[in-house]
Amino acid sequence: MTRLLLLALTLFSPAILASACLIESNDDQLPIRLCQANRTIPDGLFEQQFCQPQIPDRSFQIQMLDACPDGAYGVCAGAHTEGVGYQQDIHYYSDAEDAPVLQAYCEQISQGQWQTP
Repeated sequence: MTRLLLLALTLFSPAILASACLIESNDDQLPIRLCQANRTIPDGLFEQQFCQPQIPDRSFQIQMLDACPDGAYGVCAGAHTEGVGYQQDIHYYSDAEDAPVLQAYCEQISQGQWQTP
């Protein structure tokens, strides 16, 4: 019975942590729109730290969602934050011309896999 319970918790744990935040700039500068889908980050840490962009002189609207919306031109799947073992998927919507730079960053720095939906 204990093994069955552990198996069930293992299978359903990612669903418990599953959440996303849509981040959209709301200032007059170059538009930024991306969505971070949580894979392994504790919920409170995800919402309070990972979903709070720290870009000087920029302001953002942040919306918590169950999943990222369709329409991304690229996704960095399994992205790691430097010095942290947590993973997330980052969906990019702003400017598809940024894809080569974002793909390189995804694969070389974030240790993720670039996906084109």
